[in-house]
Amino acid sequence: MSKRIVIMGECMVELFQLVENVYHQNFAGDVFNTAVYLKRTCEVPLNVQFFTAVGTDRISDKLVRAVEREKIDTKLMLRSKTARPGLYMINTDAFGERSFVYWRDSSAAKQVMQCFMAQSNYEALKGCDMFYFSGITLAILSDADRTILFTLVEQLKQDGSQIVFDPNYRPALWPDSDTAKAAFLQAYRLADVALPGLDDHKVLFEAERTDQVVEHLTELGVAEIIVKDGKNGINGRFEQECFSAMAHPVKTVVDTTAAGDSFNGGYLAARLGGIAPQQAVKFAARLAGFVVEHTGAIVSKEHFNGFWAKHRPSSFTK
Repeated sequence: MSKRIVIMGECMVELFQLVENVYHQNFAGDVFNTAVYLKRTCEVPLNVQFFTAVGTDRISDKLVRAVEREKIDTKLMLRSKTARPGLYMINTDAFGERSFVYWRDSSAAKQVMQCFMAQSNYEALKGCDMFYFSGITLAILSDADRTILFTLVEQLKQDGSQIVFDPNYRPALWPDSDTAKAAFLQAYRLADVALPGLDDHKVLFEAERTDQVVEHLTELGVAEIIVKDGKNGINGRFEQECFSAMAHPVKTVVDTTAAGDSFNGGYLAARLGGIAPQQAVKFAARLAGFVVEHTGAIVSKEHFNGFWAKHRPSSFTK
């Protein structure tokens, strides 16, 4: 029987430049990127459901079809009659580092909790094996909707769902750092698995090293911790054992847009396939290294299939 994974957050219209004044349009967003790479790389059957809100316009219809093409369940993609998907444009420098310009103030995803509560359908979520959300998921919600989400996550945890949280801190989305810090602490206290980057904790919690983040999250009660530090690799902790792994070397960094998102998807795919954290991070690092060698958040299936023919999570246990 396949496991059911609910991934909650925002998917936007993505534009990235191919040549001067020529842009390619795709769909992406931190949690959606993770959902795609999770679904593409898991070696056991999964029902991955994307929990968000979209509009009733043509671009929303196109977004839903794009999600379906990734074999991701769209039953939890709720419809807003008053909003449309947000949009962002990627600019990359000579080193592959990216910057973004966003148009998301009226994004339909901001209304996801309102749409969900209007249906009063907790049963649609109850019983999922895993519930995944991020700091961006939290940031785009109003204070009232964020409170509703935390109540929902707490109920899911009580009902046996594994809770996974990636802080993915974006200062521009928060009114101030104290609000973000309080929300992240609340999320961590509910999380069974945490997938932060060191940079998130440098800004909000004054951490300087990955081992300090591991210690902090252990004190908050998180059982499985993976802390990413870019090219410096990762530190992790599971079942009272700490471990580390190096980042996969990359010849040419083209676009780092979904580096962390793809790592998270690959890591969770490996873990859901029964692979221990110490080996799962190695596959996740290899996947992230592959993704940053390509433009845009979601690598085309044609290019991805070349990677998949050579690399599977199970191969990293040998």
